[in-house]
Amino acid sequence: MRGLHLTADLYQCRCEPRWLNDATQLGPWCRQAAEAVGLPVGHDLVRPSADGLDAALLLTGSHVCLHTHAGERSASIDVYLSHGDGDLSAKARGLMFALVQRFQPEWTEQRSLDRGEGDE
Repeated sequence: MRGLHLTADLYQCRCEPRWLNDATQLGPWCRQAAEAVGLPVGHDLVRPSADGLDAALLLTGSHVCLHTHAGERSASIDVYLSHGDGDLSAKARGLMFALVQRFQPEWTEQRSLDRGEGDE
């Protein structure tokens, strides 16, 4: 199965603190962001962690994961979309853009990895 895996590490986030530590704010917003780019969410889970939040969205054959660290004002994001239903690169990149913008980091380290090879 071919896919696109995007990662982003966000540093010195300038967003309101609630986006880093309030599951009732971040969870619904993440679902809306995915659906806004045309990615229906099957299940989502957002829970407090030691210093922030852990969030996961399960999409068909794909996922989105976020981990925030409120004390460090940082976050890490994973967006993986399977190409099973065609090339979803624009949707993956659009969702990553929206997620990064939500946290307003001073700087980011982003990577892109093409997963798998050929068609199934």
